[in-house]
Amino acid sequence: MPPLMGHSYRSVPFGVETLPDHQVQRPRHRHGAGYATVVLAGNFIESSFAGRMVARAGDVLLHGRFDCHADAPQGVRPIQILRLPWDDDSLDGHFVTHDPDRLAQLAERDPYEAMRTLAHELRAAERREQHWTNALAARLASPAKLSLHHWATDRGLRPEELSRGFRSTFGVSPKRFRLEVRSRRAWGAVVTSLRALTYIAQDYEFADLAHMSRSIRALTGHSPTAWRTQRPVEPFAQVRSS
Repeated sequence: MPPLMGHSYRSVPFGVETLPDHQVQRPRHRHGAGYATVVLAGNFIESSFAGRMVARAGDVLLHGRFDCHADAPQGVRPIQILRLPWDDDSLDGHFVTHDPDRLAQLAERDPYEAMRTLAHELRAAERREQHWTNALAARLASPAKLSLHHWATDRGLRPEELSRGFRSTFGVSPKRFRLEVRSRRAWGAVVTSLRALTYIAQDYEFADLAHMSRSIRALTGHSPTAWRTQRPVEPFAQVRSS
């Protein structure tokens, strides 16, 4: 289903691209289609619903539909990446692959063949750092109740320092991040289950169905009712532990 007019989504050209620093530095944005980024050379930082990730050669960053993230360079080497289509909204975040160059060769002939090969080769990446902003993003993305004031106090942070530091990394306030994560997960339940929309709104702690509908529409461009008329997308990839 295409997004509504007036909603801004970045397009994704498939294939290999070398990016100078000024093109790697991208403020928070969103994509209406899923895609995978395979890092061929260089380092950069991506901050998304999956957290703050330092990506290096051989790493893979997966983005389901309506993922929101910001990118920043790390180091001085040019960044070379391979972008591939990605059809599994259930898999987001930081992974690795053992032969990124082979994927680039396959993509020259058929990006979808490269995507299927990548799906079979994925391994979960080891976490390389745990900055407090990343720890907070993980808590915000969890269903557990969270008081931002108490969370900041427990770590010796002032509330304004917490909000400012999180926004500088993720490009959005902690409250907005939490709402969008919840909205995207509720959207996933809408398109992959037959559960009543009212119950989904309760499951994801929206005030009511209207609140959930507004939030999903703001993120995806369409209401839950409109999404319900579409055929669900079945995930095809299963990550294997390394």
